[in-house]
Amino acid sequence: MKINVKFLASIREIAGAHEIRFELNSGDTVKDLLEFLESRFGMEFKEAAGKPFEDENPKIRFLVNGRDIDFLQGPGTELKEGDLVVIIPPVGGG
Repeated sequence: MKINVKFLASIREIAGAHEIRFELNSGDTVKDLLEFLESRFGMEFKEAAGKPFEDENPKIRFLVNGRDIDFLQGPGTELKEGDLVVIIPPVGGG
């Protein structure tokens, strides 16, 4: 299945593109996608991502079709053909 992944802020610099279409296996989850991206983009991506499903203050967040995965099935959210996954590093401000 094909999904689109949109990278924002510093993650976009690591990926080298704003949006990339990837071919994944049917039934893959957001957790599977993270593992795929870590293998595709290497240590720099892995360090930038941290452990988003374990850390109290994750370095990145995932949106699937505009919804935060915390309001879906978390890292077990199953992806479907044509989904748009947005990866967002937290933004600080004041």
